Amino acid sequence: MDNIPKKIISITGSGHYFVDSRRQTRRFSYYLNEGTVEEKHFSVLLPRYNRKEKTTDIIDDSRNFINGFKVVETANKEYAYVREEDNTLLPFRYDIATDFNEYGYAMVGKDGKVSWIDKSFRYLNSEYEMFKEDSTEFNGFLSVSNFSKGANPLSKLCNIGYNNEVRYFTTDGKIKEFSLYDGEIIRDGDSIKKFSYCSTDFNDKGYATANEGDIILLSSGYYLSVKDLIRICEEKGFLDTINNVIERQEQAYVKFSKDVEKNTMNLSENISKINKLESEYNILGVESIRDRIISQYGKDVYRRIYQENKNDRTLATLGNYFITSDVIDLELFQSLLSKQGIPSYIDYEQNIFHYNAINHVKKKK
Repeated sequence: MDNIPKKIISITGSGHYFVDSRRQTRRFSYYLNEGTVEEKHFSVLLPRYNRKEKTTDIIDDSRNFINGFKVVETANKEYAYVREEDNTLLPFRYDIATDFNEYGYAMVGKDGKVSWIDKSFRYLNSEYEMFKEDSTEFNGFLSVSNFSKGANPLSKLCNIGYNNEVRYFTTDGKIKEFSLYDGEIIRDGDSIKKFSYCSTDFNDKGYATANEGDIILLSSGYYLSVKDLIRICEEKGFLDTINNVIERQEQAYVKFSKDVEKNTMNLSENISKINKLESEYNILGVESIRDRIISQYGKDVYRRIYQENKNDRTLATLGNYFITSDVIDLELFQSLLSKQGIPSYIDYEQNIFHYNAINHVKKKK
């Protein structure tokens, strides 16, 4: 059972190819924990038409019973389950199999495809139905991820087909549907279930991005576009624009310079007055803000924003469509949201602000 790591957070399968000139033997590949330091790859060789005749000979039963079942390896290098209740070897065979989780599901792979099975050994097929496995083809998915943590656990499924669509599987055996939140109401009529291939797993806080980052998903069942999030924040006064910040700083600096020139003859003798004016005009950070933008995004970006771009480009746009602490005080942002009854959190590791709309909505009548 060396092929199986003890902790599996995702399984990705692949199509087969023939490994001999007579095209009698197929090779399937599986990737476990893809994209992590625990990534592992292994292949399975199978006859062209039918799998080997099923065997009940167990060559590895070193695993423990977990949630009522134990994964074992048979003499055919296949994986099966033994039921703890009666110590019975069940008839279902897989190329890869994990322990059942606390929700009653296990990840399995067969014939290059992967899916979830329940304790009745029904598997979620490509039509998103729990299906009793029989001798027909195993119609699973390209990849399956483990359930996310938090109050609303969800598993990302990538289906094989046009653009390899992504959907999210719930612990009650259904596909999650997300309703649009536009800042004031939930629009149940504007709901979606499928997303593009690049959509992400939900993080521990219950957030994911979909469709190349254009949409923010909340595991509680709502979504909003980044554009709407920015609009909502701007309307509520939580987010400013680069142009406005720079313009205000430049105006303050001009006023400050004129005041210094008007009220002082020898700058070195009037440091305290200058400091007072700096505070009054709020320009203490003008150079550091400018330097910070130039440092992170380059002089060309700063020049384009300040000199050319007059179409209200937002701070969030520069942060790869997220609100980042390089240009806004996240603690202040969070406290303002809290006063409005809107929960949020700050991901300091990724420097990203997350905004959960679920507790600040009005149901559409």
